[in-house]
Amino acid sequence: MNPKDSLENTIMEVREDFMLSPAGDSEPTFRTAHFLKPIANSIHELTLNELFLNPSSSSFVFEPKGCPLKINFNGWRYPQTKWVRWLDQLKPKYESVWKKAGIFEPIMSTKSRLMKNQDLVYGVAEKWCSETNTFVFPFGEATITLEDVIVLGGYSLFGDPVFTPLEDQEMKEVEKKLILARQERSKKGMPPSTSMWIDIFIDKSSEIEHEAFLVTWLSIFVFPHKYNLVKSCLFSLAVHLARGNRIALAPAVLASLYNDLNLFKEVIVGFEKCLLRGVELPLVLEVNVQSPFYLVQVWVWERFKNLQPRPNLINNEDHVLLRWHMVRALEIDSVRLALDSAIDHFLWRPYVRYANKCGIYYPNDETLVPFKKDLDKQILSFVLCLRVSELVGFECIEQYLPHRVAMQFGLDQDVPGYVSRFNNTEAIAWKNYTRPSSDTSLYFPSRFFEADVTTRYAKWWKKSVLGPQGFYKNVVRRKRSARSLKFRPHHAALFPPPKLIDDDVPKVLKTISSENSAEDSLKAEKNVDAPSSLLSENHTLAPSISAVEDCTTVLKDVKFKDGISVKDGLKSEKTADATSSLPQKHDTLSPLISVEDCNPVLEDDEFEDANKSKEARLSSERVCESETQGESSSYLSDASIAKLEERISRLEKLHRELKMARKSREGNARPMSGPQ
Repeated sequence: MNPKDSLENTIMEVREDFMLSPAGDSEPTFRTAHFLKPIANSIHELTLNELFLNPSSSSFVFEPKGCPLKINFNGWRYPQTKWVRWLDQLKPKYESVWKKAGIFEPIMSTKSRLMKNQDLVYGVAEKWCSETNTFVFPFGEATITLEDVIVLGGYSLFGDPVFTPLEDQEMKEVEKKLILARQERSKKGMPPSTSMWIDIFIDKSSEIEHEAFLVTWLSIFVFPHKYNLVKSCLFSLAVHLARGNRIALAPAVLASLYNDLNLFKEVIVGFEKCLLRGVELPLVLEVNVQSPFYLVQVWVWERFKNLQPRPNLINNEDHVLLRWHMVRALEIDSVRLALDSAIDHFLWRPYVRYANKCGIYYPNDETLVPFKKDLDKQILSFVLCLRVSELVGFECIEQYLPHRVAMQFGLDQDVPGYVSRFNNTEAIAWKNYTRPSSDTSLYFPSRFFEADVTTRYAKWWKKSVLGPQGFYKNVVRRKRSARSLKFRPHHAALFPPPKLIDDDVPKVLKTISSENSAEDSLKAEKNVDAPSSLLSENHTLAPSISAVEDCTTVLKDVKFKDGISVKDGLKSEKTADATSSLPQKHDTLSPLISVEDCNPVLEDDEFEDANKSKEARLSSERVCESETQGESSSYLSDASIAKLEERISRLEKLHRELKMARKSREGNARPMSGPQ
């Protein structure tokens, strides 16, 4: 083998580098780090269409309840009573065969009833980027990986591909019997439903009952038909599994999830474009999602603590999905807001909590294992989870890019490199998935290790993801206090999401301290200062620039404590001092202004943060620019405008009262300050 080819087939790169906490709350530390390949040579070498994640220019808010969009989750079926009875009847006889084929846990998990929460599924689907097969949250990239499919679905990484033909004559005869049974029960050219199929074979002692059972399982729970019919293309697969032949279902299931997430996102973006262009839509736009999409919801529950309902207590031998059997989702006012503000709630490695169940190697201490062909499957599965590859599914081939989400495996994150496709045919894609590794040893991080990011990754994230195109551009990050840094969880993500705090105001940042700043701030013609309680109502708005400008003209030219205006102060080194010197308590004359319900739109293209580094914020409405490029629209509802106008009126009234109070104080103080 060519030495260069050998080097390219290695999974990891080990080197010393300056590393930062993904929360951005630590000083760079020079240490040995482990990265997933490929790694970009430069943060400038990548092109927009190849790799860069760019926020959408659109501020459209997708509300599934108010639109004619119907999503049919065909792979999200609740178990029927007769299915559970059939499963229990066949389990004693075929349990050993199912375990040999690697399908015992997936079959047993079908007895779980996973309650659907469409708002949650819609919310996370909005964050999907089809260019990279990852979710793009304000705090970083994450995705459903092969590890998730193993742990949550119980599917096997190993075995033959799903397109493996039948070669044995006996197996072909069984397939013919299945085809004949399907044809006999077809009505008017329509194949039998899965319910009818169960009735044909249950309690009938048929010689092909086991194969028919597996066809039912595949047709309902793994690769379902949109009309809940029995799929003849699954017959050969069922015949293989019935003989204990292992099939690599994990990559096929993950490929179907990626394919449906891409479809889901395409529908959302297309629906958005139609609305923005005034295109007339049909009464109901119906979309069929074919994959076991319940895995997406469970993935969210396992990783987002702020969205996680209370799970069931399960035994060590129970399947992980039983944690969520009959569990109802939390009532969340805004899933979008909950996802965007999950910096302190996202778990990069949730499965180390119950490592004994997962079938993945999670050692207590970091471990270096010499690579050899007869390694344990737990260790070999780690290799397949970490390596970029092509996923072969039914009628789809999807790209798998774990190097973009290395922290999900306890490994450090560097700028991800571009990966060429090998998807010309199923055979080529499968060869890419099963290619040999050239690593001489395998590194396993400790289950307790908390990964970091390189300093150049932090720069790349700011430049290519948190770029000035973001909807929250030009929002200034306040310098956090030492206390907030000290107690910030290390599992928090790369950077805090855009958040309007008490001293953040649309159009121009206004911060008023309690010492000597009230008089300075009142020198402006229409400055306001109001208790945060007056503005405590919590709204989620997407205001247009003109609307915000009209509503915030009374808020301009407010000064910092030292008399520095916002626009000037942000361009000087005094910003950090002015911001960090703000007192923790404020008197009644100069409380902080709270506008948590407005989206900031500032004038300048770039501001400097408290640490004098340029950065912009990631839009909470992010999608890939390639999907929504050129579309831009935002709006305010009449009710929202009315509320803003009412509150501005109250602020103006308070301003007048404060102005009169100031004049009164000046009048009382003048005789004492005059000449003696």
